[in-house]
Amino acid sequence: MAICFISLWSCKPEEFGPIGSDTNVVKELQGTWGLTKVTQKDEDAATKGFPYKELDITAVYPYKDLTIALQGDASGTPGAFTITPGNSPKIADFNAGTWAVDNAIAPTIITLKNGTVTSDLTLGSYAELKSGKFYLKKVKKANGKAIVSYTYQFTRK
Repeated sequence: MAICFISLWSCKPEEFGPIGSDTNVVKELQGTWGLTKVTQKDEDAATKGFPYKELDITAVYPYKDLTIALQGDASGTPGAFTITPGNSPKIADFNAGTWAVDNAIAPTIITLKNGTVTSDLTLGSYAELKSGKFYLKKVKKANGKAIVSYTYQFTRK
Protein backbone atom coordinates (compact mmCIF):
# COMPACT_ATOMS: atom_id res chain seq x y z
CA MET A 1 0.00 0.00 0.00
CA ALA A 2 2.81 2.39 0.85
CA ILE A 3 4.49 1.75 -2.49
CA CYS A 4 1.30 2.72 -4.39
CA PHE A 5 0.99 5.90 -2.33
CA ILE A 6 4.61 6.89 -2.97
CA SER A 7 4.35 6.24 -6.69
CA LEU A 8 1.16 8.34 -6.96
CA TRP A 9 2.64 11.11 -4.86
CA SER A 10 5.75 11.33 -7.05
CA CYS A 11 3.71 11.79 -10.25
CA LYS A 12 3.04 15.39 -11.09
CA PRO A 13 2.37 17.15 -14.37
CA GLU A 14 5.35 18.57 -16.19
CA GLU A 15 5.32 22.20 -17.18
CA PHE A 16 6.41 22.98 -20.71
CA GLY A 17 7.57 26.36 -21.90
CA PRO A 18 6.15 28.06 -24.97
CA ILE A 19 6.86 26.39 -28.32
CA GLY A 20 7.35 29.68 -30.12
CA SER A 21 6.29 33.26 -30.04
CA ASP A 22 2.62 34.13 -30.49
CA THR A 23 1.70 35.02 -34.04
CA ASN A 24 -0.76 37.74 -34.90
CA VAL A 25 -2.39 35.86 -37.79
CA VAL A 26 -4.50 38.81 -38.91
CA LYS A 27 -1.44 41.06 -39.09
CA GLU A 28 0.45 38.35 -41.01
CA LEU A 29 -2.37 38.33 -43.59
CA GLN A 30 -1.89 42.02 -44.35
CA GLY A 31 -0.06 42.72 -47.56
CA THR A 32 -0.26 41.96 -51.26
CA TRP A 33 -0.73 38.35 -52.34
CA GLY A 34 -0.63 36.72 -55.75
CA LEU A 35 -2.79 33.73 -56.61
CA THR A 36 -0.48 30.79 -57.40
CA LYS A 37 -2.72 27.71 -57.41
CA VAL A 38 -6.43 26.84 -57.63
CA THR A 39 -7.90 23.44 -56.83
CA GLN A 40 -11.50 22.56 -57.64
CA LYS A 41 -13.20 19.88 -55.54
CA ASP A 42 -16.43 18.08 -56.38
CA GLU A 43 -17.95 17.97 -52.89
CA ASP A 44 -20.61 15.43 -53.89
CA ALA A 45 -17.98 13.06 -55.31
CA ALA A 46 -15.92 13.47 -52.12
CA THR A 47 -18.95 12.63 -49.98
CA LYS A 48 -19.64 9.49 -52.02
CA GLY A 49 -15.99 8.39 -52.01
CA PHE A 50 -15.49 8.62 -55.78
CA PRO A 51 -11.85 8.40 -56.90
CA TYR A 52 -11.85 11.60 -58.96
CA LYS A 53 -12.86 14.44 -56.72
CA GLU A 54 -10.16 17.13 -57.00
CA LEU A 55 -8.54 18.82 -59.95
CA ASP A 56 -5.82 21.46 -60.19
CA ILE A 57 -7.38 24.07 -62.50
CA THR A 58 -4.65 26.72 -62.21
CA ALA A 59 -3.66 26.41 -65.88
CA VAL A 60 -7.25 26.17 -67.19
CA TYR A 61 -7.83 29.91 -66.71
CA PRO A 62 -5.35 32.75 -66.16
CA TYR A 63 -5.74 32.58 -62.36
CA LYS A 64 -2.18 33.75 -61.78
CA ASP A 65 -3.24 37.22 -63.00
CA LEU A 66 -5.17 37.75 -59.74
CA THR A 67 -3.75 39.63 -56.75
CA ILE A 68 -5.38 40.58 -53.47
CA ALA A 69 -4.21 43.35 -51.16
CA LEU A 70 -5.36 43.14 -47.54
CA GLN A 71 -4.81 46.34 -45.59
CA GLY A 72 -4.97 46.93 -41.84
CA ASP A 73 -3.49 48.95 -39.03
CA ALA A 74 -0.28 48.37 -37.04
CA SER A 75 -2.06 46.31 -34.36
CA GLY A 76 -3.46 43.93 -36.97
CA THR A 77 -7.04 45.18 -37.23
CA PRO A 78 -8.38 44.47 -40.76
CA GLY A 79 -9.21 47.40 -43.01
CA ALA A 80 -9.71 47.72 -46.76
CA PHE A 81 -9.04 45.13 -49.43
CA THR A 82 -8.58 45.29 -53.19
CA ILE A 83 -8.74 42.41 -55.63
CA THR A 84 -7.09 42.94 -59.01
CA PRO A 85 -8.41 40.06 -61.11
CA GLY A 86 -6.61 40.72 -64.40
CA ASN A 87 -8.07 38.12 -66.79
CA SER A 88 -8.75 35.58 -64.06
CA PRO A 89 -12.22 34.40 -63.03
CA LYS A 90 -13.69 36.17 -60.01
CA ILE A 91 -13.16 34.76 -56.53
CA ALA A 92 -15.65 37.24 -55.01
CA ASP A 93 -18.62 39.21 -56.30
CA PHE A 94 -16.77 42.52 -55.90
CA ASN A 95 -13.17 43.74 -56.09
CA ALA A 96 -12.94 46.28 -53.26
CA GLY A 97 -14.32 46.94 -49.82
CA THR A 98 -13.42 45.99 -46.27
CA TRP A 99 -12.46 42.68 -44.73
CA ALA A 100 -13.01 41.19 -41.30
CA VAL A 101 -12.32 37.93 -39.50
CA ASP A 102 -14.52 35.85 -37.23
CA ASN A 103 -11.89 35.63 -34.47
CA ALA A 104 -8.95 38.02 -34.04
CA ILE A 105 -6.70 35.43 -32.35
CA ALA A 106 -7.53 32.28 -34.36
CA PRO A 107 -9.52 33.28 -37.45
CA THR A 108 -11.20 30.65 -39.61
CA ILE A 109 -13.45 32.87 -41.76
CA ILE A 110 -12.48 35.98 -43.71
CA THR A 111 -15.49 38.09 -44.67
CA LEU A 112 -15.13 40.43 -47.62
CA LYS A 113 -17.70 43.22 -47.54
CA ASN A 114 -18.83 45.88 -49.97
CA GLY A 115 -21.83 47.84 -48.69
CA THR A 116 -24.38 45.25 -47.61
CA VAL A 117 -22.98 42.45 -49.81
CA THR A 118 -20.62 39.98 -48.14
CA SER A 119 -18.56 37.01 -49.25
CA ASP A 120 -17.25 34.49 -46.71
CA LEU A 121 -14.06 32.57 -47.41
CA THR A 122 -12.61 29.89 -45.15
CA LEU A 123 -9.02 30.48 -44.11
CA GLY A 124 -6.71 27.49 -44.49
CA SER A 125 -3.91 26.37 -42.20
CA TYR A 126 -1.59 28.95 -40.63
CA ALA A 127 1.39 26.60 -41.05
CA GLU A 128 2.73 28.26 -44.20
CA LEU A 129 1.81 31.85 -43.34
CA LYS A 130 5.31 32.61 -41.98
CA SER A 131 6.82 31.31 -45.23
CA GLY A 132 4.62 33.64 -47.27
CA LYS A 133 1.67 31.42 -48.26
CA PHE A 134 -1.95 31.18 -47.22
CA TYR A 135 -5.10 29.47 -48.46
CA LEU A 136 -8.70 30.54 -48.89
CA LYS A 137 -11.58 28.19 -49.65
CA LYS A 138 -14.86 29.15 -51.30
CA VAL A 139 -17.77 26.71 -51.26
CA LYS A 140 -20.60 27.00 -53.77
CA LYS A 141 -23.92 25.59 -52.55
CA ALA A 142 -27.28 24.70 -54.05
CA ASN A 143 -30.26 24.35 -51.73
CA GLY A 144 -27.89 24.50 -48.74
CA LYS A 145 -25.78 21.57 -49.98
CA ALA A 146 -22.11 22.00 -50.90
CA ILE A 147 -21.68 21.24 -54.60
CA VAL A 148 -18.20 22.42 -55.49
CA SER A 149 -15.39 24.16 -53.63
CA TYR A 150 -12.32 26.07 -54.72
CA THR A 151 -9.11 26.28 -52.72
CA TYR A 152 -6.98 29.29 -53.59
CA GLN A 153 -3.29 29.33 -52.68
CA PHE A 154 -1.75 32.77 -52.35
CA THR A 155 1.91 33.73 -52.14
CA ARG A 156 3.18 37.02 -50.70
CA LYS A 157 4.38 39.46 -53.36
